[in-house]
Amino acid sequence: MKVKLTLKGDREVELEAERIACNNIILPWESNYHGVKLYVIGNEYGALGAVWAEHEQDAFDELVDQGMGDGLLIEDDEANEEIARLGNAGESADLTHAWIQSVRLDEKLDCRLLCAFAEARGNNSKNLDR
Repeated sequence: MKVKLTLKGDREVELEAERIACNNIILPWESNYHGVKLYVIGNEYGALGAVWAEHEQDAFDELVDQGMGDGLLIEDDEANEEIARLGNAGESADLTHAWIQSVRLDEKLDCRLLCAFAEARGNNSKNLDR
């Protein structure tokens, strides 16, 4: 199942439901002291996945930890000092063509998506693919 996400600036991307993590869901009407947002990360070939994080660095780390960062990872023998280390394991990644954008979540416009997140959180789902 594909899910359409609207990024800040009204750009839309479609992702398979299994590529939208349900790791730290904060719904718009809930207190969000840490500023957790839903971020979509991609490269020159398109969107790789969406994860919940406090900021962009955490989002890149979470993408790799959730197993969706293959499009950014490189072999260690290709790594140099300018290569990023991502995820809990500090995997080598090339962010040359990477992009990241937060998702716009509006209670009135994104009702179905927000309900899906609430249901996934209640079910302790790893992603939106039921």
